[in-house]
Amino acid sequence: MVEKDSQLSALDIGELDMYVQSVEPWCIDAIGNQAWLDWHIRLQKLNQQAVLEASSMQEEITKETLISYGKLPVLVQEAICIQVWRLKIYPQIMKLEPAPTNTFGVYMVLYHEAAAIGLLETVLFHEDGAQCVSEVAIDLIHYTVDQLTALVALINNGYLKPLSAKELDSETAVEELERQKRDLQFDISMRCISIVRYLAEHMEVAGIGASISTNLYKTYDVPSILCHLIQLQPWRKVNDKGDIQIFNFGRWSKPSAEDLSQLHRSEAQLWLCLRQLLLEPRLPHHYTIDECRRSSFCSLQAKITDAMLDQVPPLGDLKMFLCRLAVGDYSSLHNRTNGVKNPGCTLIEVVPQIKKSYLKEVHKRTKSLAKAQLEHFKMDGSESSRNMAKKLLESYTSDAALAMDSGGAKCAKCGDKASKKCSRCKTEWYCGRECQVQQWPKHKEICDQFSSLCM
Repeated sequence: MVEKDSQLSALDIGELDMYVQSVEPWCIDAIGNQAWLDWHIRLQKLNQQAVLEASSMQEEITKETLISYGKLPVLVQEAICIQVWRLKIYPQIMKLEPAPTNTFGVYMVLYHEAAAIGLLETVLFHEDGAQCVSEVAIDLIHYTVDQLTALVALINNGYLKPLSAKELDSETAVEELERQKRDLQFDISMRCISIVRYLAEHMEVAGIGASISTNLYKTYDVPSILCHLIQLQPWRKVNDKGDIQIFNFGRWSKPSAEDLSQLHRSEAQLWLCLRQLLLEPRLPHHYTIDECRRSSFCSLQAKITDAMLDQVPPLGDLKMFLCRLAVGDYSSLHNRTNGVKNPGCTLIEVVPQIKKSYLKEVHKRTKSLAKAQLEHFKMDGSESSRNMAKKLLESYTSDAALAMDSGGAKCAKCGDKASKKCSRCKTEWYCGRECQVQQWPKHKEICDQFSSLCM
C-alpha cells in the first residue's frame, strides 16, 4: 500500500467527538429526508477518518471514540436497516419509477450500507471493538453470512464475467443502477469476510462464545462457505481484453508484479478465518466433519504453498490439520465429547432480533414507504436541494475519500493513476485526454445528472 499523507484528515477532533455523539439508530421511514442525509454525510466522514488513521499508522482516535461512546451496535443496526430497505423498499421504488431520470438518491442509500460496513471492518480489527458489539454479535453474524451467501450467488450468476465496452455504453439508467447495486453488494460482501474473521477470533471476548460458535458452526456452516469462497477466488477476474484484474479498496485494477506475488488481502482473511474455525477448541463440540466436508477441506491442502507459508506462517498449523484430516482417522476430531450429553447444545441461545424488527416495521407498508421516499430522491432544483447535492458530492470526491482508494484517484477508463478531473461534474478522474474522450459516451449521462444537481 502506498504511504498516506499523515496530515490529511476528514474531521478535526471537535467534529469527531460531535459526530460520534450524534450517532443514533434510524428507522426506515426516515431514509432520504433532510436529517437522514446529514447523518449519511457524517457516517461517510467517520468512515474516511477511521480508514485514514488506520492506514497511516496514526493514533486511532475514531475507533477509540466510537467504542468509548458504545456506538458500534448502532453501525450494525444501520447496515441491517439498509439491507432490509434494499430487499423490500428498493424493488417497489423501481416499480413506481421504472425509468428514473436521476438515480443519485437511490445510489446514495445503497452506498450508506457500504459506509457502515467499511467503518465496522476497520474498527472490529481490534479486540475491544468485538467486545463493544457483543450485544448485537449474533445479529452481525447473521448479516455477514447473508452477505457471504450473496457473494457466492453473485459469482454463480456471472458477476466476474467481463462486460464489453459496447454493453456498458448501451446501458440504460436502470441497468446502470443495478450494476452499481451489484458492485456495492460485492464490496460489502468482501468486507464481511474480514468481519467474520474478527468475530471468530474474538468470540470469547464478546462474552457469548457459545452462541457465536453455535451460529458459525451449526446454524450456518461457515467453514464450508469459506472453503467454497477460497475455491472461487472472488478477488480476481479477467477483463474483456484478457487482462487479469485484482479487487482492492473497492475497485478493480490491473495488478503490479508485486501484487501478483503477494497473497491477496481477502484471500489471507479467508485462510486465517478458516484456520481459526477449524483449530478452535470448540470445534469438536459443535461441528461434525463428515465425508463431504472432509473432501472439501482436503482439496485445499495443495493450495497452501511454501510461498504462502512464508507470507502467513500461522497457516502452517492449518496445513498440518488438513494433512491429518486427509490421511488419518478424522472421526476423532469431532467425537471428543468428554462425557457431555448432546455436545454442542446451548442451553440459552442468543438469536438475531434486529432484522426481524425492521421487517416488522415495513410489513405491509413497502409501497407507501417507497412512494414517500421517492419524493425525497427527486431533486426539485431548489437552492436547498442543490446545496445538499454539493455536500454529498464533496463527501464522495474529497481528498480524504480519494486517499482511501489505494492512495489516490484512478482513471475511470483504464484504472491507472489519474491527475485530471472532469471539469463539469468533478466526480470522475482520468489519466489523460484520450481516456476521457473514450469514456465520455459512458460518462455523459451521469455527468449530466451530477452537474444539473449542483448548477
